[in-house]
Amino acid sequence: MSQDPLATVSPSAPPQAGAPQPWGLLATIVWGVAGFCIWFMAQFAVIIGYVMTHPETSDAAVMRAMATNGFLLALVTIVAGPAWIAVMAIAARWRGWRVADYLALVVPRRSDFAFGFACMAALLIAFDVLTYATGRDLVPAFMFESYKTARASGTMVLFFIAVVIIGPVTEEIVFRGFLFRGLSASFLGVAGTLIATSVAWALMHVQYDALIIAQIFLIGLLLGWLRWASGSTLLTIWLHVLTNFVALIEAAIKVEWMS
Repeated sequence: MSQDPLATVSPSAPPQAGAPQPWGLLATIVWGVAGFCIWFMAQFAVIIGYVMTHPETSDAAVMRAMATNGFLLALVTIVAGPAWIAVMAIAARWRGWRVADYLALVVPRRSDFAFGFACMAALLIAFDVLTYATGRDLVPAFMFESYKTARASGTMVLFFIAVVIIGPVTEEIVFRGFLFRGLSASFLGVAGTLIATSVAWALMHVQYDALIIAQIFLIGLLLGWLRWASGSTLLTIWLHVLTNFVALIEAAIKVEWMS
């Protein structure tokens, strides 16, 4: 696997002589939390604006149903995601790095992509087999309802952009890009960073049940390991995009042909 050009031994090792050190453990966490707060406030602002322009959503039952409103989900993702990315980019520049270098936005080798694709495909197939064997639905209720409402409102293009592009890009830049850079250079090391970032990433997906959150944690471990082994966050972005695309295709099959 190719290695991060800014690392002397591994992608988590100190940068080459003359380059600034990454943010430390505490500063990395603070920046990450700051970005999360900006991301959350951006989502809240979008939801408030939506409610103000749609008076019928003031009813409590309707408000609960909004959790699976495909259009609103797409809107908050498209608005809030870039805000969190911007905070990570500002932090990288403030530390004296080129943003692309700090976030490891380097093109992986073809062999890295092929290996990562094979690993991710095997993991996703294993999850689907396990889900089917336990009698569970392959498409989570949240994805099913969100897809249906986006389709009904004629906003499938926005839904696709949010779920397949903006969401994965934001999450990978934050977790496998910014947080990985700083945390792996601390006493946590690569192993501790893989666990910490995977746990945090999985817990963000509170819209799913415990089994799916556990699967997301395992996917996070794989993506984090591939980020370390290849030195490329672009690799994990592409794999995350493909993963979400597969999930969307499964939802489309169920809604369009099996409902």
